[in-house]
Amino acid sequence: MKKCLTLAQRNIKEMLRDPLSLVFCLGFPLIMLLLMQVIFTSMDFVPDNFQIKNYASGICVFGFTFTSLFVALQISSDKNSSFIKRINIAPISKAVYYISFFLSALPVVLVQTVLFFLIALVFGFPFDANFVLSIVYLLPSAVLYVSIGILIGALSSNEKQTGPITSIFISLTGIFGGVFMPISVFGGGFGTFVNLLPFGHSVLIASELQTVGASCIYPHVLYLLGYIVAIIVAVAIIEKIRSAKK
Repeated sequence: MKKCLTLAQRNIKEMLRDPLSLVFCLGFPLIMLLLMQVIFTSMDFVPDNFQIKNYASGICVFGFTFTSLFVALQISSDKNSSFIKRINIAPISKAVYYISFFLSALPVVLVQTVLFFLIALVFGFPFDANFVLSIVYLLPSAVLYVSIGILIGALSSNEKQTGPITSIFISLTGIFGGVFMPISVFGGGFGTFVNLLPFGHSVLIASELQTVGASCIYPHVLYLLGYIVAIIVAVAIIEKIRSAKK
């Protein structure tokens, strides 16, 4: 545990060395919220799905994707530095190395989420018991996107590969996560396929609070936990294959 915390502290220091990326991770959801509000206040009619209580969670989750990019960049950049060589010869497992990124990234997404919803209050987001639950319910989504960042970092050989791969997940989250349009518009077999993906569940787990109530955590949390476990297994397999090649 001590080694993991030491690595997490190192990761945080790396974040602070690049404050622009950190500010972008924290500020991007807020900028999107402001832009959306400016757009909607100029419209004569705003659809229900673009009421702030319905779309706020989607924008917050969209911000998680950039934290995912930040984590992936950190891991891929380590591969081209002497740091990873020291990790490989030190008595530190790759599991500890990757867990350290959870410990360093989750405080970022937590601050990001709390700050976002506090600003959302100014624009009319309901302040009730569900307000706190919205933050709590989004934590599994945050873990999912940090996991995706770790997976992308594990797959990428360098920073040049990280950007294109992450952009795919960012686009998928925007389209199939219900950020810019409700996923209910997808019907038939394609709708079933979209429902099997984690992106919509990462948003709906909190956005349905205002209508469904606290019970909305199911079944979305099960999808998210399933994908998190699958990603962890995938990272372990990738590292095992790489170790076998050495």
